Amino acid sequence: MQIDLTHAKPHPKDRSVEPEDPMNLHGFEVPGDADLMLCMLVEEFARMGWDLPRLLAMFRDPFYVAAHGLTLRFGDQELERRVAQILARCGVIRTNEVHTTPISEQLVQIDLPSQP
Repeated sequence: MQIDLTHAKPHPKDRSVEPEDPMNLHGFEVPGDADLMLCMLVEEFARMGWDLPRLLAMFRDPFYVAAHGLTLRFGDQELERRVAQILARCGVIRTNEVHTTPISEQLVQIDLPSQP
C-alpha cells in the first residue's frame, strides 16, 4: 500500500459533514462477561465519588446504554444487590476541597546572616 503525499487531505474540521461519515460514534453490543463489565463500571465511578444511589440512578437511565443494559440483564433488585456488594468491597473515594483566605497577603523577607 502506498500513501499519496502529493495531495493533502482536508482537516476533518474543514470537511463538510457527510451522511456516512466515519467519524460518527456508533454503539453496539459485543460478547463479553456481564459480571466483569458491572464490576469495572461500578469501580470506575466509585473512584470518582459516586455512591450507591447515584450509581443506581445511572444504571436505570436508558441514556447510559451499557449501564442500562446491565440493569435489563440482571433486573433491578439483583443489580442493586451486586452494586452494593462491589461498593462494600472497593469503597467510594471521597474528597473535600477547602478554600481558605490567606492569613496575610504581605510577603515577609527573611535575611540570613552571610557566612564568612
